[in-house]
Parts: sequence; structure tokens; C-alpha cells
Amino acid sequence: MNEKDLTLVKRLMEEVDEVKKDDPCPSILFDTSFTQIAKTNLLLLKGFLDIKDKKGYFVVLDRPHQYMAYLLHMHDVSQENIWYIDTVTHMSGQEKVEGDNVDFVEGPFHIEKLFEAFKPKGENQSHFASPEEIDFVLIDNISSMLNYNSMDKVEDFIGSFRELIEESDAIVGGLVIDNESHPELNEVIRKHLDKFIDIEDIKEELGYA
Repeated sequence: MNEKDLTLVKRLMEEVDEVKKDDPCPSILFDTSFTQIAKTNLLLLKGFLDIKDKKGYFVVLDRPHQYMAYLLHMHDVSQENIWYIDTVTHMSGQEKVEGDNVDFVEGPFHIEKLFEAFKPKGENQSHFASPEEIDFVLIDNISSMLNYNSMDKVEDFIGSFRELIEESDAIVGGLVIDNESHPELNEVIRKHLDKFIDIEDIKEELGYA
């Protein structure tokens, strides 16, 4: 990552910390342009895992988890404290890349089962024993769910996601979306979430190009 990327990462973590002052377990909508969704996830994970030294779940709805695992590796971000919940590999035609820090679930057209993947993890990694022991849950591209589910079903999922975060002690929940590409979904999300970080506005403020 270059200096501008690192400056943006630090600023995003400052924004998250500011939100947590009012709400210790917030659900945050990260709004970014569609072409920047993958990079936004990379920057957020760099911030949570590397700068803040947190542990958490990364829910993969868009591309198989090994894509982000490769990016994190390329940027020297330790993956010791990340747990991938991969919903897409099984239907992508790609070979499963098994690991101690990944669960493969039935995925985006069975979103009612997705929260099963948050249950105790002690069978594989003792330090991921339960959701109570993590710091964040990041969902990579919530709009991908609409390729396989109705808007009502996605809204139910978002409501359940908010409840999961609220029931925790101090978990940060994050959803990434391009609201201009999906205005109806953006409206639905904003019925359930009340914390928003506009990444494009921050980039403009920082002179990021």
C-alpha cells in the first residue's frame, strides 16, 4: 500500500472509533463506489487486523475467500486473526481451498442459514471459540445477496445482522455497498442501520486519487 492508502486506512479507523464513542457495538454502512468495493474491504481489513490488532469474521458474498486472502498476503497483513465465511466458492466452479480459518456455507441463496457459521469455532481454532471473542464482522458486498434472494429476504438478514451485533459486548458490524448502484437496497439498509461512513467523501477530503 502507498502512503495515501495508509492515510485512508488510519482515517477509516478513526471514523470507526468515533462511532464507537456513542455506540460500543455499532452496525456501520460503508458507502463506496462499486469499482472500489474490493479495495475498500482490503483497507478495512488492514485497519482492523493490522493497525488495530483486532480479530473478526469476513463474510464473503462476492468472490471466493482466497481472493481476499491473496490480497492480504500481498500487503503483508497477518491472517491469524481473521475467519472467512465463504458463501460463494461452492458455486464458483473453483476448487475449495481448505484452511483452519475458513467455513464454507451454503451461501447467498440460503442467507437464513448464514448465522449458523457464527457459532462456536473451537473445533478448528481455540482463539475463535465464539462470537463473544471477536471484535468485528465485515460483510464484503451486501448487494450481491440480491442476485439470489428477494429484497424482503435480504431485509430480514440485515435486521438479524443488526440484532447479532447489538447483542454482543463490543463487536463492530460492517456492511459495504455502493448506494448509487442500489438505491432501493440502500434505503432498506438505512431503516435498520443508523451509522454511515461515506468513503468517497473521506477520500475527497484527503485529496485521495
